[in-house]
Amino acid sequence: MSRPGPVLRQPGEDTKPATDRSFMIRHTGVRALLLALLYVLPSLVLAGPVSAQTPSLLPGLPTSSTSSTPSTETAPSATDRQQLDELIRILETEATRDRLIESLKAAAYQSAPADETAGTAAPSGEADLAESVPAHLASYTRSTVAALQEGAAEIGGLVAQAGYFLSGAQAINLPRVWNAILPVSTIAFATLAALALASFVRRRIARWLGSKAKPKAPVLRLALATVAMLADALTVILAAAAGHATSLFLTGGPPDINEALFLNAFALTELIKVGLAAFVSPHVPSLRLTPFSDGQARYWYRRLALVVTLLGYTFLFVAPVVQSISSVAAGNAVRFMVVTVSFLFVLWLILANRERVKLRLQRSYREGARNPQSRFYQFLGHVWWLLAASFVTALFALWISSPRSGFQFMLSASLVSVAAMAIGGLVVSILTRIIVRGIRVSDATRDRFPLLERRINSFIPKLLLVLRIIVIATVVAVILDAWSIFDLDTFSSSAFGRRFSGGLLGALLILTVGFAIHLVFSSWVEYRLNPNFGSVPTARERTLLSLFRNALTIALALMVLMLVLSQIGINIAPLLAGAGVVGLAVGFGAQKLVQDIITGAFIQIENALNEGDVVQLGSVSGVVEKLTIRSVSLRSLDGTYYLIPFSSVDQVANMTKDFSNFVADVSVAFREDVAEVKDLMQEAFRRVRESSEGIHIIADFEMLGVETLGDNAVLVRGRVRTLPGKQWGVGRLYKEVVKSLMDERGIGIPFPQTTVWFGESKTHETPPLRVAGAAGTALGDAEDGARGRAAASGAGAGRNLRTATRNPDGTPIPPDPKDDDADEGDPAR
Repeated sequence: MSRPGPVLRQPGEDTKPATDRSFMIRHTGVRALLLALLYVLPSLVLAGPVSAQTPSLLPGLPTSSTSSTPSTETAPSATDRQQLDELIRILETEATRDRLIESLKAAAYQSAPADETAGTAAPSGEADLAESVPAHLASYTRSTVAALQEGAAEIGGLVAQAGYFLSGAQAINLPRVWNAILPVSTIAFATLAALALASFVRRRIARWLGSKAKPKAPVLRLALATVAMLADALTVILAAAAGHATSLFLTGGPPDINEALFLNAFALTELIKVGLAAFVSPHVPSLRLTPFSDGQARYWYRRLALVVTLLGYTFLFVAPVVQSISSVAAGNAVRFMVVTVSFLFVLWLILANRERVKLRLQRSYREGARNPQSRFYQFLGHVWWLLAASFVTALFALWISSPRSGFQFMLSASLVSVAAMAIGGLVVSILTRIIVRGIRVSDATRDRFPLLERRINSFIPKLLLVLRIIVIATVVAVILDAWSIFDLDTFSSSAFGRRFSGGLLGALLILTVGFAIHLVFSSWVEYRLNPNFGSVPTARERTLLSLFRNALTIALALMVLMLVLSQIGINIAPLLAGAGVVGLAVGFGAQKLVQDIITGAFIQIENALNEGDVVQLGSVSGVVEKLTIRSVSLRSLDGTYYLIPFSSVDQVANMTKDFSNFVADVSVAFREDVAEVKDLMQEAFRRVRESSEGIHIIADFEMLGVETLGDNAVLVRGRVRTLPGKQWGVGRLYKEVVKSLMDERGIGIPFPQTTVWFGESKTHETPPLRVAGAAGTALGDAEDGARGRAAASGAGAGRNLRTATRNPDGTPIPPDPKDDDADEGDPAR
């Protein structure tokens, strides 16, 4: 069935509104009604017996019957009237008409029901042919050719419609149009002069607002740009008011129809230009919301403002004046010529800036960025001009084919899309800057809570990233809804839409509240553990607060996870049951872990050790760095890190519990006076107490006395009591003072030595010691004088003498040959 061509109206025909609508037979409403009749009426006629048992395709239409009894005319019931009202409401609205058309098309091409096709099954050969590849190829070729024919018909219709628009130019009466527009020139001059005068004040306000803007404060810049836009809009309103005042002053009454058309065109066109100026800010760079340079902002603003001015004043002022004076066809011809010129200018603008925009889009990719965003912009740089030119061409063709409904739909969808992308892009850029820059806290807050800024920046950027994704998805949904591809209202009102949006917002709210609780509690623990503010925490407080923070973090994470899963529609009851089973299995399989936890709990209950204590666990000693519910971490003196499970701890030796003692052991020779040594130890304690380490001593010196009588020394012991963990520093200083006092008083410090004792007989006689000279002659005898002379002679000879002794029977014992090495170098040998 061929598509009917446009009904062309000759210039001399009557110009009534009904005639203006009649030339557009492809108007959306008429086309919808014709398609409805085209598909519904044949189905009603050809339905046959089946239609008697099935309802009509449209509510309210009577069904045909094959009964032999004559049909009797009855009044429609209330249900039928309601269905007819619903059908009328569907046909009154363009969107519902389009949906009805789509539904009718789908119903027309549906396959026959199973009960109808069961008895008339095609032969197997025909079925094989229908399912064969050539059949599919033929069907595809046939549909392609039909689409090409339809496209050619559309193009032919557009050309014919354009010719029809141009034919109306013959009806333009230029002298009458000029006579109608000329009286408006006075109002126009006064209005534009008022706008120019107000622009001086407006620019000063914009520059002052721009001086208050900061480069790294996008929210402040947006607020200032909004204020500047309101100021620009106010100047336009004042200029329009000045035009009305001029008309009132000149005529003494309200403006006539042409003056009102001009003032309305001026107000609407200039307000659109105000919005465009607020977006690109060509004169105040500090208020610019787009990443344009000064030259680019002025370039695009001037050319786009020219298009807006041309279209605005033509459609709102010039074309209505021409139409009222000449004819509707003349007004359409003026509109067509201006739209064509604007279309060609915009198309030239796109092609002229093809390379410039391409380089701008591909800048990050050329600089080395290879993220998905830079790759997308790199691809967009190659095809942007083609997409923009196609869009402008489609907009122009749609205006020609349907200058009212179709063009208004596309224009409104385009404006909504641009506004959604502008607002969404601004919000995304603000969120991106916050993510990159992070959250900063003041120095005073950082001193009180050193980890607060790091904790905030560990969560807020991730939350803002999710919000950025939500904003992008919302912008896409709004754009699809504007083009009637996706019904946002239906989705929002549906059960799934409410559940999806509610679950998403609930999950984000739960995550935010959970993080806020964790942040507050962790910051409070951090503040309580900070020794620079408030009271200094004890070791017990440090340990318990750290354990509570870890336990709360784990419990809070599990609760938030369960609530988030519940919000997004996942049933957590099986998860809880499964967790119980898994916990039971873990309890049997991880008995060592359970033992660690239970032992650690009892150790903490008994307060056996805390963070910062110096302890010995088994064979390992060191400072307690960290305590968890199952292990303890030690750092030894040489820096070795030990992680010890509590189940392997059989005893705990805490060297910093409540107080500490330094045990002072002083060893002296047997010949020294013990009382003098005790006095020396007391004096050393007094000196230590008067030093800087004395503040750590909490008791007087405790003298314990002689502890042991060793082989070579007498051990005298004392004890110094100090604060926990301070015994080592006090002990080192005490030892230094004792060494200094022993040197001053001449008290000898014993050292390892060997004493040879030959014993004595029962008569208490000691065997004499014989010393031999250089010639081997024995010196001395049993008399004391001879032994004295031998001793004196040995002292004089020094190391050149060799010693010798006698056996009990009086025979001499020769010297040990190993001692002959001591005589090397002796000239007497």
